[in-house]
Formats: sequence, structure tokens, C-alpha cells
Amino acid sequence: MEEKSKIIQEETETLLKKAGIDATVEVKVADEVFNVHIDASENALLIGKHGNTLSSLELVMSLIVAKKLGEFQRIILEVGGYREAREDYLIDLAERLREEVLATGSEKQVRGLRPWERRIIHMHLGENEDVATESEGEERDRVLVIKKK
Repeated sequence: MEEKSKIIQEETETLLKKAGIDATVEVKVADEVFNVHIDASENALLIGKHGNTLSSLELVMSLIVAKKLGEFQRIILEVGGYREAREDYLIDLAERLREEVLATGSEKQVRGLRPWERRIIHMHLGENEDVATESEGEERDRVLVIKKK
């Protein structure tokens, strides 16, 4: 794992340098997932609108590392605390929607979430005994549904 972490760090630093971004990169491993923390003065540029650039960078890094290592590795990029703040927001949203579903009895839908964002809500509410979650639809039209059990 140390060798993989070193390669991921080097490849991330190389990509950022080629983009003209001065940054500090730190890689931590948890449950075979490589969490890459990037500290840069251009955080907003790296995150992009609604995290679009960050998601694209994650994909590019996963492809670069897969080619270098010969196997896919799950890589999560964290820039300026964006992902952590987004996770906190999603958990808060999940709780508010859970309360609405329980109060009204009608299901709630959440559109426009990325797969990792839907996963956060599924995992958070999956521990709950009074509501159930499921994803419906395909690709960009995928919707997270929260309903009473």
C-alpha cells in the first residue's frame, strides 16, 4: 500500500504541476481507498462549479493510476474541505427529508446527485429503521427516493 500511495502522490503532483497549480499533496489509505488531500491556493479552480472539476480530476487520476499500476484503485480527492463539507450537507439534507417523509407519509425525491453523493445518503439512512432509500432511473436521470417503511 505504501508503494501505491507514493505513486498516487507523485502522479497527482505531476498532473497539478502540468496544470500550473502549486499544491501540497498527501495520500491516506482507509479500507483500500486512497484519500488524496490537496492543499492549493487555487482550490476554487480545482473544485469547479458544483464540484464538476473535482469529479473530473478524480476520474483522470483514477485512469492515470490504473494505467501505471495495472489495476484500478479507488481514489477520492479532497480539496479545501469541499467533500467533507458536502458530506455534512448531504447528511443534514437526509435527516430533514427523513423527518418530512415521516411527518407526511409521502416519499421524497432528490435529483441531481452524483453517485458518491447518493451513496452517502443511502449509507446514512440505511441505518434507519423507519425509512428506506432507493435509486431509480438511469445515468443523469437517476433519482434518490426516500420513503417510509
